[in-house]
Amino acid sequence: MAKHSKEKSKIKIKKWKIIAFTFFLIIFLFAFINLFRWFMYNKKTANLKEDIIQTAFTKETENTEENSINFEELKKVNSDIIAWIKIENTEINYPIVKTTDNEYYLHRDINKKYNTCGWVFMDYKNSVDFIDKNTVIYGHNIKTGLMFEPLEKVVNNELGKDITIEIYSETEKLNYKVFSSYIEDPEDYAIKSNIVTEEDQAKYITEMLKRSSIEYNLVPDKSDKLLTLSTCDNTGKKRILVHSVYVGGEN
Repeated sequence: MAKHSKEKSKIKIKKWKIIAFTFFLIIFLFAFINLFRWFMYNKKTANLKEDIIQTAFTKETENTEENSINFEELKKVNSDIIAWIKIENTEINYPIVKTTDNEYYLHRDINKKYNTCGWVFMDYKNSVDFIDKNTVIYGHNIKTGLMFEPLEKVVNNELGKDITIEIYSETEKLNYKVFSSYIEDPEDYAIKSNIVTEEDQAKYITEMLKRSSIEYNLVPDKSDKLLTLSTCDNTGKKRILVHSVYVGGEN
């Protein structure tokens, strides 16, 4: 009787071991598949970036400053492309897209295909000609250095206090200087893209200057045009905000 009971107990233990092994194997396979997909999406996005840069600039030079961007060719790739963003001493060098909401390009690439890296996009409430009091641009923080990951260098003061953000529209080049950068919990006021009055603009500027973790010694006027860049921090729980002011342009 005791022997029979021991055998039943051994069978039970063996069964639970098989169940536990199967459970952990499923978890391992799930994690491996997700890691593989993450790697493939990152690789695809890096390749897309190189391809789109080749499309945007002529073969004679890859220097953005010395060459106009070929928006005609870019729009053949994606008609949602409305501008180009570049920040010196970083890997930020992308076309900006815009559509009718702020969800579409969170998980779609420049070819409108599903991609967890998403793309760099303008807030749907903003005007494509950058005439709003505050234009907001979003991008994911991809740990391999893609999209807006280099904004961590800005907020960590690795690029100094004289940072120029270059925007190339179809008609001109717009230069912005950073005046505020910080990390905060997600909330809507920092990415306010529908400021209307100069009074509201003055309040917004004052608040963004107050939040900045770095003193840039640059105070915008209430009549100035602003550009805000937004991404997640490396934990995915907080948000990195970089605010800049328009300082001049070139036709």
